[in-house]
Amino acid sequence: MSFYTSLTGLNAATAQLGVTANNVANVSTVGFKRSRADFGDIFATSPLQKASATIGQGVSLKRVTQEFGQGNMTFSSNTLDLAISGDGFFPLKSQDGFQDIFTRNGSFLMNDQFNVVNSAGQRLMAASVDSSGKANLTDMNVLTIPQKTNGMATQTSKVQLGLNFPADALVITSEFNRNDPTTYNKSTALTVYDGGGNGYLATVYYVKTRNASQASPNNKWQTYVYVGDQLVSASLQQATSKTGDLMYVNKYGELKAKGDFKTAEEVAALNSSFSRKTYKFSLNQLTDVRTSQPAAVTGGSAINLGTGSNDGVDFATYQNLNKSDLLWKQGSSAVTYSLSTSGVPTDSVTLTFGPDGAKKTISVPVEATKELTTSSLAKALNANSDFGAKYVAQVPTSASLPTVAFNSPAAAGDFASFGMNIGGKTITINNLAPDSASGASLAATIESRLRREDGGRTDISVSWQGTTTAGSLKVVDAAGRQITSATLAPSTPTGGTSTGSTIFTSGDLKVTAIDPNLPAEDIAAALTLAQAGTPLAAGAIALNSTPYPRSSADYTFDTTSASFKATFGPDASPITVTANSINAFVLALNSEATFAQSYVASAVGGVVKVTAKDPTTANAAAITGALKFYQGNGTSFTQINDPATPNPLGNNGVPAAPQFAGKKSIDDLKDLFSINVDNSIDPVTIGLDRLVGSNLRLSGAQIAAELTNSINRAYGDEKPFNFSSLVGATFTVQLTPAGGATPPAPLDIDLSQAGDDKKNMRYEDMVKATQAIVDANPSYAGKVKVSYDTVLQKLMFTSAGNDKITISSAQSSIGLTNPIVQGVNDESVGLTLAPAASTASYRAINDQRFGVKVEYDAVKGAFVFKSGSTGDSSSVTVSNIKPNSLATQTSKGLGLTGDPANYIVSASKIDALRGTKSYPAVLQGNSMAVNVDNNFSVDDTNNKFVVSVNGVTGTVVIPPKDTYTLGTFMEALQSGINNLQGPSVGGLSPQTIDGVKVTYDSVKNSLIFTTATASTDSYIKVTGDARWGVDGLDAKFGRTTTWIKPTPFKDNKGSTVYIDGFGKEASNAAGFDTLPEWSPIYLDKGELTFDTTGNLVSPKQGAQLDTVYLPNGKGSLTINIDYSKSTQFASPYAVLSQSQDGAPEGDLVGLAIKDDGLVNASYSNGSQKSLGKVVLVNFSNASGLRQIGDTSYYKTSDSGVPKYGEAGSAGYGTVRSGATERANVDLTQELVDLITEQRNFQANAKAMETSTSLTSTIIQIRN
Repeated sequence: MSFYTSLTGLNAATAQLGVTANNVANVSTVGFKRSRADFGDIFATSPLQKASATIGQGVSLKRVTQEFGQGNMTFSSNTLDLAISGDGFFPLKSQDGFQDIFTRNGSFLMNDQFNVVNSAGQRLMAASVDSSGKANLTDMNVLTIPQKTNGMATQTSKVQLGLNFPADALVITSEFNRNDPTTYNKSTALTVYDGGGNGYLATVYYVKTRNASQASPNNKWQTYVYVGDQLVSASLQQATSKTGDLMYVNKYGELKAKGDFKTAEEVAALNSSFSRKTYKFSLNQLTDVRTSQPAAVTGGSAINLGTGSNDGVDFATYQNLNKSDLLWKQGSSAVTYSLSTSGVPTDSVTLTFGPDGAKKTISVPVEATKELTTSSLAKALNANSDFGAKYVAQVPTSASLPTVAFNSPAAAGDFASFGMNIGGKTITINNLAPDSASGASLAATIESRLRREDGGRTDISVSWQGTTTAGSLKVVDAAGRQITSATLAPSTPTGGTSTGSTIFTSGDLKVTAIDPNLPAEDIAAALTLAQAGTPLAAGAIALNSTPYPRSSADYTFDTTSASFKATFGPDASPITVTANSINAFVLALNSEATFAQSYVASAVGGVVKVTAKDPTTANAAAITGALKFYQGNGTSFTQINDPATPNPLGNNGVPAAPQFAGKKSIDDLKDLFSINVDNSIDPVTIGLDRLVGSNLRLSGAQIAAELTNSINRAYGDEKPFNFSSLVGATFTVQLTPAGGATPPAPLDIDLSQAGDDKKNMRYEDMVKATQAIVDANPSYAGKVKVSYDTVLQKLMFTSAGNDKITISSAQSSIGLTNPIVQGVNDESVGLTLAPAASTASYRAINDQRFGVKVEYDAVKGAFVFKSGSTGDSSSVTVSNIKPNSLATQTSKGLGLTGDPANYIVSASKIDALRGTKSYPAVLQGNSMAVNVDNNFSVDDTNNKFVVSVNGVTGTVVIPPKDTYTLGTFMEALQSGINNLQGPSVGGLSPQTIDGVKVTYDSVKNSLIFTTATASTDSYIKVTGDARWGVDGLDAKFGRTTTWIKPTPFKDNKGSTVYIDGFGKEASNAAGFDTLPEWSPIYLDKGELTFDTTGNLVSPKQGAQLDTVYLPNGKGSLTINIDYSKSTQFASPYAVLSQSQDGAPEGDLVGLAIKDDGLVNASYSNGSQKSLGKVVLVNFSNASGLRQIGDTSYYKTSDSGVPKYGEAGSAGYGTVRSGATERANVDLTQELVDLITEQRNFQANAKAMETSTSLTSTIIQIRN
């Protein structure tokens, strides 16, 4: 048995040698895995045989297994050479596609179908991938490498051209022609591709169309793009911001990116504009820069207002008399109508006037529950221009003291005082001192004193009727104020007497003729006044014929004379009038202009009466001396008024006072017009009546300045003086006569009851009230003149001669600790008086307006009224223009005539007309050196501020006090600034400072001063103590804004282009109503714009072209050309950079396989494609695989099912491209194994040999 046992050993050694030889033989085989022979001993026993005594029967080969350990890698230049680093197998498909094969041999190549295969033609399987490279292990396909792309050609959509355009290129005005190089400056060519990968030559031509200029500081280039021979138009392109946001423009040319609309209101305004039709606006055409303007009303023609000696308005011709009284003094007649003042129905008072066939009626509605106010009737009548051209209505009220008598003998001091209540105001006159003991002198004294107490108005008149010392005293108020009491007190015990009840009258309407030669009878005949529909009875109509009847002369003619003649005028060239009858002679005289200007002729029989029209004509001699009358017999004329003949008969009239001839009334200057600025709640009414008595002759520019100051004062924040809370004298004046004479008693000035019904006064009222008290004292009258210094804000007292004045006051609010004494060399002494800081302004804060201007346009000859604010929110309305006054005078007047609609300029809510609001001057101080959280003090060392605002400079003095808070300090400073006024130049109204605001910056601990006016003319400068942070500050100026008027785009035919609600161009206005709040702003098609520094202005986001349709149905192209890197410098034309998207189909130029097995192919068109992912396969028992050669395997039941996974995931190795895995055979180990196997063989052979020898020995023994 040993022989056979050894024989099994020899067989085993041979098998092992075969395995080792196979390993050595495949040491260079890619992916080969070393084999190992596994042996087992042969042992067999029977059930009854003792195993421990049984000898084995040799060895047998159990199996040859492979070791799938990692082999070394060999690198190559073949991307398809793959090596697995770690566990796993490459999955393959047999050529017939039915058998799954697995291998670690990664030597792959492409077959003729571009499949990845091994040398045996077995195809490598790969999983499909998504866009992120994730493998879909359920979708396994043969890995195929396409050599060309299919459907991966990309259309050209964007071209980037960075060019330098030469700055000195010539502007070409010729029509562009691509075939004529002289019609363009430069060109660029490039290839573009359609969606099918077809290439086309695209050429861009550049034409310089405009150089930068003052009007348009940009350089312009026009582009023309051709694809092949087809012109591609630039498309409508909305401008964008640097960040790409769409841009919008409003009516003021303000640009705003969509992303800048933040608030809900802003977003709503933008959204409401989207669907509305609008104009097309071009970004490059936003060049119409305008300066914001205020609303302005231009009046009618106002001429002869220059600076010549005869030009301008002579205010010396105006009298401080109401118009009705002045006309009466000038010789006019009047009619007085007595109306019922009891309750009457609406429209109960009417006045009809005018010629037959052209009657006009003025109705005045009266509420039935109220008494008729005759002043409203007079106001309505005078406001009618037709009525006012012929008449003046007046509503005088009166009070009569029926029985007044002096003592006997009469003395000037018989009466001590006079008192009355007029219009709710009580006036008391003490110390009556008429010049003589006569009623006329008493009336004159009372009238003078009443007018003084009435603020200098001349509406009150006092007359005496009766004998010298006994009669009635009548007080008349031409303004129609109700008089409720009137008393004349006698001196005691010897004064005069006044008996009988005082008689009060109201309801009288006095109509005075403008024409002094219109008789009262003609006035009454021309006017019809009805009340409650019933004409007034004759008893209610009183004729007031002129007290100045005209002088006349009667000439008696022989009616049988053949002819009649008159001569008059200058002796050198006399005027002659002739006629053949008396009646024709009179008609000819009245028709001759020179005669009719001065006289009127009438005839009764043979007597011709000539009446002088001039009320100041002294007597009939003035007529006869100027006129010569003749009668003729056919051959010669005989003078009628020959001195030898007692003919004519003269009638001397009563001449009117010559000082009133040619004069005008203060009424012609009062309430000339009303003006409403910026839609104020109430307008202000402006007159020039304060200039009466000034003897000024003002030009148009001076009148404009006066109106400007008057309007701004009325609209401003002026505060009143009010001393009603004071008890006792407001202050005291002491006159010290020159030369040591005994001084009069001190004069107490009590202003507690002065002013209007609320005891409020402007500085003029304060001056008048103070002067009235001074003049009422005989010791001071004529010796002290009171005025107000608007710059120093002081009530000034000027003494006559060398007398001196001392001012003192016990009132703490006056702030006069020590008396003020007039200096030796001083002409006057001043008492600082300013309205209290806490006093409310005359005008409510929300109804104040500032900076209004009136200008006189000397070229157009018109006054212009301008709002104080700029922009379309400003407005001006001039209304209630007083007819037949200075307001409507064309020559030497304001010329406010014409259509009332021309005097209304409203705010523009839709159209952009005047721009936007301007900015005020804002001055910010330095940090204050006080703790504003606590009370702080102001003393004489730091309470003065020098302030300059808009041309007015003054010093503000803050009253010293230890308990100021920040609020009260700012209030005092602000009030002081706004109380400042400029000087009164030439007697005109001073310029005022109004509306300056003083606020506090808590961050910087500083004061902020802001002007109320807003323009480049606005400025402010404040200088004061460093404690308040206002030392060394520079003046600050406002700024008048500018805006851009967007110009609607016009096409080549000059037609306006619109943008519809869909963003498309439209050529008609259908659907367009008004401009939306925001409109899209577009770039000019095909235009490149550079600024003067050579940088591109537009288009920032590229020039979009219209879609071009390619020939032969090859599709279309839509291209955007980006010029953002282009410049215009003083260097030659150059292509700085050029790139584009779009490409044809591509050829394979590269293949890459990542470690995770992802296969990426690169193509010549720049595209890349993930072709799939090479996945790996693992088995539960790789040793159970069935080897089929070529280092490939089949799965078996022993190996288990294949498990697919991505390379690099858990349990799977990675894939290395450009490398193969060498056999994992270790030659050293194999050589050792060969030696072992040799020794094994030799040992078994020796055993066999020994067994043979033993057998031979046994045989020999037997033998």
